[in-house]
Amino acid sequence: MRNCHRVLGAIAVLLISAPAAHATSAGAPESRGVPPRAADAISRPAVPLPWGDSLSIDRTGYVNRGGTVTVYGTYRCAYDTMDSPRASIVVTLTQGAERDSLGSAPAICDGRQHRFSVDGSGYFVDGPAYAEARMVKYGDRGDFVPMPRTVADTEHSVTLVNPMR
Repeated sequence: MRNCHRVLGAIAVLLISAPAAHATSAGAPESRGVPPRAADAISRPAVPLPWGDSLSIDRTGYVNRGGTVTVYGTYRCAYDTMDSPRASIVVTLTQGAERDSLGSAPAICDGRQHRFSVDGSGYFVDGPAYAEARMVKYGDRGDFVPMPRTVADTEHSVTLVNPMR
């Protein structure tokens, strides 16, 4: 299934770049046997990236006998020159009547996919729970004080397991 998504992603990138490549090569000097100049290569339109900010949580979290929970996941934070290159991932966990913000993990905005883990404590036990996560960037955007804004979020059920059992 994962390879199917990769193939579809590659096809989408090719389809997106095909009209731009066709438009730039139609009257280009290289079609007449003349090599392209550096200025021509720089002025060609860039192909848009097929991803941006994204966030996911693993379906399994870990809890010990004292109720300390660890939740793992992945994120991709795109770098924007208008923003600070730092971000935070905030995780909230709900199980029955217990709802706690586990804490946050720092995120690096470099456009690559990274793993994160967030530890927190509460009255959690083995079993099903509901996790919510947000990626918050702190951007300048011309404000006097950099204001946080949510750029990606996800929520779904997770299973808490105790690895010591």
